[in-house]
Amino acid sequence: MLQTEIKFEEGWSYIHQGVTKLIRILEGEPEPALESQQYMNLYTTTYVMCSKNPNYSQQLYDKYREVIENYTIQTVLPSLREKHDECMLRELAKRWNNHKFLVRLFSRFLLYIDSSFVSKRGLPSLREVGLNCFHDLVYREMQSMATEAVIALIHKEREGEQIDRELVRNVIDVFIENGMGTMKKYEEDFESFMLQDTASYYSSKATRWIQEYSCLDYTLKAYL
Repeated sequence: MLQTEIKFEEGWSYIHQGVTKLIRILEGEPEPALESQQYMNLYTTTYVMCSKNPNYSQQLYDKYREVIENYTIQTVLPSLREKHDECMLRELAKRWNNHKFLVRLFSRFLLYIDSSFVSKRGLPSLREVGLNCFHDLVYREMQSMATEAVIALIHKEREGEQIDRELVRNVIDVFIENGMGTMKKYEEDFESFMLQDTASYYSSKATRWIQEYSCLDYTLKAYL
């Protein structure tokens, strides 16, 4: 689409085909990967649409958010809501990784918008917009259930069961990375509950040990 002028409907239709292809790949549907020439054509389409008059930067910026929000609401959230406990945690970690992949590649199509329109207007970057969609639509709804599910796994490990530690680490990464550069989300949404639960767990253990064992046995249990 190497043209000197591209109508919005024509250009957006072409860009939408590209992002639809990305989404199909993420959903495991049979779809060949995007080739470098396709990336170049998509970037060029954006450049022409945003460097000429009429300038469609604002419309494309808004469409970018709309596509990611729609995908998140229509596909990602239902896939999480139908799962529970460890299965939900696996889906959450997978969906977060997929979301980052989608944001990275989709924003590449529209790179010219970031370097011109976004920087001049002082707007959030495409990456910020995309990641915030996940935070606002998915993280806020799922974080409480995710915290409970991770703590339940840690309970199992304390009682001697084998758990998937890599899964726990991956889910904790979701908390950390949704802090967008700070540890605030991890500390407020996970760590504080984890510390409270840990204190409660060992307090309960100590009470049970005191009831069941002699003073010497309790000391050995608690400190050795």
